[in-house]
Amino acid sequence: MRGFLSDSYGDAFADVYDDWYADVTDLDTTVSFIADLAGASGTVLELGVGTGRLAVPIAARVGGVTGIDTSRKMLEELARTDPTGTVMVVHGDMIDDLPTGQYDIVLAAYNTVFNLTTAARQQACFDCVAERLAPGGAFIVEAFVPEGTRDPASASRGSQVTVRSMSVDSVVLSASAHDTAAQLAEGQFIEITEAGGVRLRPWSIRWADPAELDGMATKSGLHRAQRWADYDRTSFDASSARHVTVYTPAGNPEQVRTSLGQSL
Repeated sequence: MRGFLSDSYGDAFADVYDDWYADVTDLDTTVSFIADLAGASGTVLELGVGTGRLAVPIAARVGGVTGIDTSRKMLEELARTDPTGTVMVVHGDMIDDLPTGQYDIVLAAYNTVFNLTTAARQQACFDCVAERLAPGGAFIVEAFVPEGTRDPASASRGSQVTVRSMSVDSVVLSASAHDTAAQLAEGQFIEITEAGGVRLRPWSIRWADPAELDGMATKSGLHRAQRWADYDRTSFDASSARHVTVYTPAGNPEQVRTSLGQSL
């Protein structure tokens, strides 16, 4: 999308994110999954921390949480929900500005990795995370499972416009376009209100299927320890619409905490 920057999404959605996406995953289940895996004294780094929807409650249960985000507006929202600063905040890119040190858990919650809009940048993210995982640590990636195929021979382009919400004095339209060959999708939420006029909220992603993400992990020296369909640890299969994948340093998956709940 012409003119789209790394902070465009965060700046556009900061004021509505917690309202619009409150039910993207069950908060209590997600927080418990991360906190149990990290342990009471563990450290967590969340990529694309946003408003702190996950980071703040996780911080109440673990040794320390750091969050990084390119959007100042998102971090301003986080500061309002976390006035005592329980989450250590880094303003910057999840690759170039990733804090040094080691973490027991690095979290890329729903589709965060896809906000990096090239395969090279996604691979660089895996590489940087691998360098920062403590022995026995884990990189948790949550993402949707793309439909269709990445075969260029059957590639297609398409677009659609739908209604996201409507009330007596407002309507939110969703306009999007996708390119299957490039694995790119981009769009705008167009919010029209009687009082405020028109507000545009742009987004752009580069999707990857679970197998491609596994390949990135392998190149960075990580091992797929487990994959579930959700944070409830529902079995992942061909019908799953999303996945929660746990990657650990290759060669020592036995060091991952037993709170995974299954043999690795």
